[in-house]
Amino acid sequence: MVRDMANWLNAATIQMVGIVLGGLAIFIYGINMMSDALKSIAGTRIREYIEKYTRNLFMSIFVGTVISALLHSSSAVTVISISLVRAGLMGLVQAIGITIGANIGTCVTSIMIGLNIEQFAYYFVFIGIAMMFLAKRKKMSYIGKVVAGFGLIFVGLELMSDQLVMIAKQPWFMDIMVMLGKQPWFALLGATLATAIMQSSTAVIGIVQKLYVTGALSPAAGAAFIFGANVGTCMTALLAAIGGSISTRRAAWFHAVYNVLGALLGMLLLIPFVQLTNFANHLIGGSGEMYIAQAHFLFNVISTILIIPFVGQCVKLLQLLIPGEDSRGVKIENIDELDDQLIEKFPAAALAVAKKNTMRMGRNVLENIKLSQHYLTSKEQEVYDEVLEVEALVNKYDANLSQYLLKIAQQPTLSKDQTQEYYKNYQIIKHLEQISDQVNNLIDFYKMVYDENGQFSQGAIDDFKKIYALVEDMLITAMHIYETRKGTRLLGQLNSKTKQLNALILECQQNHFERMCDNICDNSVSASVFLDILSHMERIGDISLDIANRTFVAYKKHQSQFLDPNQLEIK
Repeated sequence: MVRDMANWLNAATIQMVGIVLGGLAIFIYGINMMSDALKSIAGTRIREYIEKYTRNLFMSIFVGTVISALLHSSSAVTVISISLVRAGLMGLVQAIGITIGANIGTCVTSIMIGLNIEQFAYYFVFIGIAMMFLAKRKKMSYIGKVVAGFGLIFVGLELMSDQLVMIAKQPWFMDIMVMLGKQPWFALLGATLATAIMQSSTAVIGIVQKLYVTGALSPAAGAAFIFGANVGTCMTALLAAIGGSISTRRAAWFHAVYNVLGALLGMLLLIPFVQLTNFANHLIGGSGEMYIAQAHFLFNVISTILIIPFVGQCVKLLQLLIPGEDSRGVKIENIDELDDQLIEKFPAAALAVAKKNTMRMGRNVLENIKLSQHYLTSKEQEVYDEVLEVEALVNKYDANLSQYLLKIAQQPTLSKDQTQEYYKNYQIIKHLEQISDQVNNLIDFYKMVYDENGQFSQGAIDDFKKIYALVEDMLITAMHIYETRKGTRLLGQLNSKTKQLNALILECQQNHFERMCDNICDNSVSASVFLDILSHMERIGDISLDIANRTFVAYKKHQSQFLDPNQLEIK
């Protein structure tokens, strides 16, 4: 065999191998092109469907199947689910369901290959590229990329197919295939390594389909290749979980254990499985490519049916093998939640992660407002120090989220809506940081008074408490509007509260001057900073209103601060 292979290594051979590799590259590029374009067109909807329709295991499996079928990549879907677990947007059972479904969904590509539509591939490429260059709207250009990518998948397959037919006739190659037919465990190992390297089980199974048509592969070796391709996809998930939370590692290891056990069971029952596939192919019919597609589909469906009753036990086993609980705190020191892998794989989900952390940032800012009021009345140094700690934490949120959003904005596949979402999130983060700065200024004024052994009159403290209650309520309302995007009525209320705040500030100023005249508040440090404190409190309310405004309307120059909620253009 070695001598035959050496004799065959000539210029023609090198050219054929080069064409096969080139066809493989075009095939993978077509899949990625389709996937990226689909995420740009419907990324936000996909994210919403994941959040909405993965409430139980069966719906999670269905969602995983559909998304994997759309993206033509079980690895991409698994990485997305693991990243969502890392970000706290998805639970372990949901991720398990999506992982199971992703294995089924990836069969769609092999089924399409089995339909033998290569003859139309170049038409798809031509139409898609024409749409890309002639489209005036970005969305239509993305649709063109989907069409062109679909065509490139089959162009790549056709290039590989023509050359693999010639390679399959070589004696040394036939000897290898005979050996794999007798020793299918080597086929499983080879497919595992190839999939781990290429990060695409779809590509490996596509090659297997073309080899099977040539007659070089036996049904047993073809099935073993399918099992190995499933195992190879685990590498992507395990890499995605490195440095992640406990739930993230559990989700990744479930994917690995599930696929490995499925492959081992398939190998132990290889002959019955081949007989079942033969029976299915006899009933349904189809080409050699379709035979492999049917085997691929049967294997993943059977694996799903077998694992569903034991998902609860799997979760308990994972909790035993990977003990511990994820941190429930709000600290962002562990930057793992801002997963860079998610930016490239699924920008819409990365934006959801940014929004989730922005909400956490808002809760910290609200807590700091309450702490500053506590310091006003308690004068405790410990409370002052705690405010500074939370302020430092908010600054970390600002820096980390801003950097994360910038990376999202640099993605070439970002849609117009996602770009607008990025801008809104970025503005909200900066506004929250500004509120935190105002709170920091407030406690500095309080400390200035207390360091001089001064104090505020009871009337002044009562006035401050009224303003605190109002600005806290305004920030809570603003963040609720930002979170739900369904608060036009609340925005009207917030505008009214802003007017109440302005009136209350004027009232407190008048009260202050009356206290000065009545010598209740002497010309001390507290008297001199009172108006400054009111100014910073008023600013907190104004920024809260701006947060709500930014939620609904794209940024425009010279935009009025007070928006009519009945005339909002909801984005």
